[in-house]
Amino acid sequence: MPKGPLHHVSLEVSDVARARWFYDRFLVPLGFRRFTGGDDYVGYTDGTLTLWFLRSRRARVRRHPPTGDEEVVSEHLAFRLPSAAAVRTQEAALTRQELYPLFRGEEHPEFTAGYFSATWVDPDNIVLELYAIDKARGHRRATGARPRRSRTATRRRRTAHRTRARR
Repeated sequence: MPKGPLHHVSLEVSDVARARWFYDRFLVPLGFRRFTGGDDYVGYTDGTLTLWFLRSRRARVRRHPPTGDEEVVSEHLAFRLPSAAAVRTQEAALTRQELYPLFRGEEHPEFTAGYFSATWVDPDNIVLELYAIDKARGHRRATGARPRRSRTATRRRRTAHRTRARR
């Protein structure tokens, strides 16, 4: 079978102007450029992948922000950076542009050793993740050491458990 690499993704947004404001700040530092747009759409590309943000006449999708109780957010876009330091640097740069992460950068060994990520949501609650897998830290998995859950992930589960227990 020939390869069929992902070429474009189209996502529905409620307000293209707000989406443009957000994605100009989020995507451009990741190597994307806005190459087209109108009242009902805007497109970004990195030369390989194109992301379209489109406004429908009648909304078809309603997203809710993640609560922190999820083990993994099932629908999200993840951008891999070369290192945890690069994720931290990008998080700081986005914060200076008033794009605040929903979940600040932290390790997630429950996914794989060396996994580090930070998460944002756009104005329509589309979840965006910047992540890295540091190979030096990933070495622990190869030695048979079992990865531990991150403190924040464990805290989220405890809080969710307590909240459900009170109901």
